[in-house]
Amino acid sequence: MKKFFVVSLILFLILFTALIKNSTKRFDDDIFVIKESIRALDKEFNDLKLEYNYLSSGKKLLELQSKFFEEDLKAKRSYEIKVLSNNKGNKIIKNLNLSQND
Repeated sequence: MKKFFVVSLILFLILFTALIKNSTKRFDDDIFVIKESIRALDKEFNDLKLEYNYLSSGKKLLELQSKFFEEDLKAKRSYEIKVLSNNKGNKIIKNLNLSQND
């Protein structure tokens, strides 16, 4: 009877250890997947941040304009800009309405 309890205890501990090990393995896999997705999003964020910082300065935009477009780009006043909207199949062209003056 004593041997039966010892053998039962050992089998129970082996099964319990296997269960814990499998649960831990699943958690490790989940953590790995989450870290990989964070790594990909972090890389994309850094690329977008670099692009924003690089292109958002006025000096840099003027430099790129003169380098690539030369005389192709011209300044427009806000009243020269038109807005095209589609309302139930009807195309409507309106002037751009800004709250600030040019």
